[in-house]
Formats: sequence, C-alpha cells, structure tokens
Amino acid sequence: MDFIEGRASGAKPGERIVLYARSGIWWIQPFANQPFTDIQPDSTWRNSTHLGTDYAALLVEPRFHPATKVTTLPAEGKGVVAVATARGRPVAPIASKVIHFSGYDWNVRNAASDRGGQLNFYDPSNVWTDTNGYLHLRMEEQDGIWTCAEVSLTRSLGYGSYIFVVQDISHFGPSAALDLYTAYSGACEYRFRGDVNRDSGRM
Repeated sequence: MDFIEGRASGAKPGERIVLYARSGIWWIQPFANQPFTDIQPDSTWRNSTHLGTDYAALLVEPRFHPATKVTTLPAEGKGVVAVATARGRPVAPIASKVIHFSGYDWNVRNAASDRGGQLNFYDPSNVWTDTNGYLHLRMEEQDGIWTCAEVSLTRSLGYGSYIFVVQDISHFGPSAALDLYTAYSGACEYRFRGDVNRDSGRM
C-alpha cells in the first residue's frame, strides 16, 4: 500500500472524499469498511490506498453511500459533487521479505489489513531471527502509528499437529495479541486461534 493525497477546494461542510483504485475494476480505498476520507480544515485530504493502474477521488455529499467495487465510476450528480482521476505511475514490484525459521521459509507481511474491522499496518522490520534461531515478532509505534508483524509459511505442510513455543510474554501490553492458526484455502478451513496478553499467558 501507499499514500494518496490532494486538496478539495470549495468543499462544503460535511462533504467527504471517496477513493477508488483500479485493478481490472474500481475498488474502494483503503478498505470496504473505511470508505470515506475526511477533508481537513485547510481543504487537504490524505489516506492510504492499494496500488492500481488508475486512481479516482470523488467529492461526495454527507448522505452518499458508495459501492465497494464498480466497473465504471459514478458520474457527477446523485450525491457526487466532483470526480477526479489520475493514472498510476509504474513502480518496481515490492520484493517480499522471506526469513528462515524452524527449518522452513516464511513470508513476512508488508501490506496493511483491515482484518478484525480495524486498519492494521505491518512493517517487515518487525520480524527477525536471532543467533539462536528464535523468531522475534515486534509491535512498534512511530509518530503515533503502530505497526505489527506477521509471517506465513511459503508452502503448505498439510494436515497434522503443530506446536508453537512462546517465551517471554511478561512485557506484553494489555491490548497485545498473538494469533496462531492454520488455514486451508479450499472449501473447508481449519483454524486455531490463541490470544496472548498480560492477563492470559496460556493459549
């Protein structure tokens, strides 16, 4: 993901920005459950977006309800005050970070997610292994923005029993959580979830 920003000159009180990124069709940004971007007192706006071939910013009235995906952008009228589009600039593909842990290769997440209904940012620098081969996952705050850590195996291990050993959780804050799960992308999903925080040290 990246950031997109602009200025809405002459916007009326209550009007907001709706962002779309095009990847085949137009997808609302940054997430379906966060479809609006607020306009600041100086008329500027800024938000995160998934990358696409084209981008669109719609100035909309307060009661406008945007679609999460469309093949054609809405025209002005029926709650849409103005529409602006811009072509995306080609960029080099982002190389995924891969680490080796416990005899396996793991992909390190670098894209934001709205899983759980709230926007979470991920930073690959929050994941590393030490000289003992232990995996470290960190949460870090910079300039008021928290970033998380996530790893996933590069290949499936199939059905079986999996054991994770977790050490040193005494410094976890009350809102910290560790999720461990297996998932199958077919018709069925087998999932194990364990939350670890200061009050509950068992999974």
